Order: sequence, then structure tokens, then C-alpha cells
Amino acid sequence: MRFFAFSSRAFTRVALLGGSALALFSCDPDNTTSEPEPLQPSNGVFIVNEGNFGTPNGAVSTFNIGARKVVDLDIFKTANGRTLGDNVQSLTVVDTVGYVVVTESNKIEVVRLPEFKNVKRTVKTVTGLLKPRYFAALSATKGYVTEWVDYGVKGRLSVIDLTTNKVLKTIPLSGEQPEQLLVAGGKVYVANSGSSIVSVINTTTDTEEATIPVGDSPNSLVLDQNGRVWVLCAGFAGYDSNFNIDPNTSTKGALVSFLPAAPTALQRLNFASTTGFPGHLQLDGSKTQLHYIYSKGVYRMNIVDRTLPTTPLIRRGFYGLGIDPKDNTIYGAVAPYSTAGKFVRFQTSGTAIDSFTVNLLPNGFVFY
Repeated sequence: MRFFAFSSRAFTRVALLGGSALALFSCDPDNTTSEPEPLQPSNGVFIVNEGNFGTPNGAVSTFNIGARKVVDLDIFKTANGRTLGDNVQSLTVVDTVGYVVVTESNKIEVVRLPEFKNVKRTVKTVTGLLKPRYFAALSATKGYVTEWVDYGVKGRLSVIDLTTNKVLKTIPLSGEQPEQLLVAGGKVYVANSGSSIVSVINTTTDTEEATIPVGDSPNSLVLDQNGRVWVLCAGFAGYDSNFNIDPNTSTKGALVSFLPAAPTALQRLNFASTTGFPGHLQLDGSKTQLHYIYSKGVYRMNIVDRTLPTTPLIRRGFYGLGIDPKDNTIYGAVAPYSTAGKFVRFQTSGTAIDSFTVNLLPNGFVFY
């Protein structure tokens, strides 16, 4: 099976990804069309657009790599004749099925790929969720979704029967605001962004069997080619009386890694600034190069490096980040909040290639 996902933190935009509304490079062409056409596997990209918070205008756009054009600004609406909902947070692909997590609408829409029509099943939408964020599949029949539940309370993880699209069980978590999750070594690892821990889920009993202290506000996880788990921690944001970021009360982020067989033997790299708020950890196609957003730049480092890079690959802040596993082209999402967003593509050298307009608040990419 093929599993794809990406990361974003819709409710901490200012803390994690300040500067995402910067203007595009003046040299970037804007090649946009909404003309629908089929998205072929290995030649397309799904772009998830959150939409305005509190408004059911989230969408998934499609981009044809070969034709170098956006072919549908809202493929779910095109295919199903209705909108996705309020705050489209993430998309995960399992073989030819897509799971679209819609946070404020408290659901997951299950669609067939590449046409994006709802699956031909009795239950086409997973409901009974509370502020769901990210989905991951353990197998073809079992998946998990993180849920914030509410602000200021501990989160939970729901177990989904993928044959019926119904919730089997909810697992209480020890941390708040669970974000990305990762299946590795027969366990599920959950980054609790409102706390300083990663939850370890036993997939046989579907219980939280342990927690791993990693650093303040873990938000994204990846598994490298050596089977090592990497966790990116943003650090907590402190604010002054005017609700501006206060470096004196904010905490530093960290990049932490461990092997699932020895999760307490952590390797830790601490970031220098208390206001950089690293996020959106990504791997390249070889699973040897880490990429992340930090302090209005995109950084890259090898998994064998023992120090964090000090010079950004791309000197620009983004709201979302993606790496095409086929050729390692870098995708950066620009989200101006009140107008249509865009994404910019970059060569592996960091040189801009082109840019395209999509929908409101693009936050990440799924390569199909």
C-alpha cells in the first residue's frame, strides 16, 4: 500500500509560520486554470486548502506536473456537487482511497482516486469526531485519526474501521492538541503539540502504552531510511500584553530522533532562537534528507548530520511545505488569508521554478 500525508497547524499560524503572506517572487509566472481534467497517478499533486476558519469553503486543488497547470481548484465539489466543509486540514492517500480530514466540520470524507468521488459504500463520511487533524492507516482495514477534542483539554486518538468507515474506539491521550501521527515498528506515535510528549500507541490493545518526553510542542514526524523516527518540536510561544511574540517567555524548538526499539535513547538538536518555531518536517525521496520551515526559511539537513544547519536553503517563509518524492522538487505554500493562496516550486538547489494560484489557505501537498 502507498501511504502519503503532510503536515500543518491551522490554529497556531502566527506562532509557527509567521511571514507566510509574503508576496511572490516577481519573476514567478502565475499559470492557473480551473479546467477539469483527470489527475493521473505519478503525475499529479493534491493541494489541501484550509479555507477561511468558520466558513465551509475548504477545498482540495489538483496540479498536473507534466502540463504544469492547476486543473481543478476544488476537485471534491466538482466530483460530488457539494463543498468539503470548514477547515480542511489534511489528506492521506492509501492506495486508491483518499481520507480528507475536515477539522471544524468534525468529519473525514472518504473518496476514490484520482476522480475524488465519495466511495461507493454505505458510509462515505467518518463522523463522530471532535476537531480531527491527521489520519494514518495501519493496514487496509484499520486507521487512526488524531483529535483535539477541544481547546485546553487532553486530546484523543480514534480507531477507524476502514471497511465500514466507522469509529471503533477512542483512545485517551496524555497530551493536548495531538497533531501528526506516524506508524512505525508496529506502533503508532502521536505528536501532542499542546504538550511536550509523543504518545506511543499499542496497536494490538489500542491503548496508550507509554509517552516519550521530546520537547515543547512536537508537531510533525517522519521515518527515515534507517527506521529512525524524527520529531520536530516548535517550542511554546509566549506573548506580551499586546499579543506579540515574546522571546523571553517563548521556548526553543528541538529536532529529536530515536529508534522504535529504544525510544528513550534520544538524540536531540536544539534550535538557537526562541522565536523561530520550526515546523513541517519533510523527507526527500531517498528518506535521507530532512526539510523543515524555521524562522522564515526552508532548511535542509542529512540524517547523519550532528548539528543543525545555520543557513537556509530557501530564504522565505511558507505556510506549508512538500517534497516530491520522485525528483525532490520543493513545494512551498503561500497563504494570504483573505485572498486565494499560491504555491511556489523550487529546484533542489533552492532556485524558484514557477508558481500557481490555488484556493484559500493552502497548507500542504500530497504527491500522487
